[in-house]
Amino acid sequence: MNIFRKLTILCLFFFINQCNYVDKEISGSQNKEKKILEEYLGKKSSSLKSKLGEPSKIIFASPYKIYVYKKSQLIITCERRFYINPKKDIIEKFDSQNCINK
Repeated sequence: MNIFRKLTILCLFFFINQCNYVDKEISGSQNKEKKILEEYLGKKSSSLKSKLGEPSKIIFASPYKIYVYKKSQLIITCERRFYINPKKDIIEKFDSQNCINK
């Protein structure tokens, strides 16, 4: 019984440490993604198209024109949305989900 408790505590300790490691890696990846996408803020949509290509989908939602870029990484689909002011043709904000940068 005593060995079972020690083994259980050891497994729990290992599991908690692994969760912390994964959390740090995800946070680091999200920060890299944010830095990369912040470079496009305030620029014309043509610069976005020249770097990332044509968007997968274009959504017209007042007051923005939204460029959606989708990319599959293994079984996870990365989706980036860029909100463009149609009057000035300038990227004002972005949103990124499930994107991993190494």
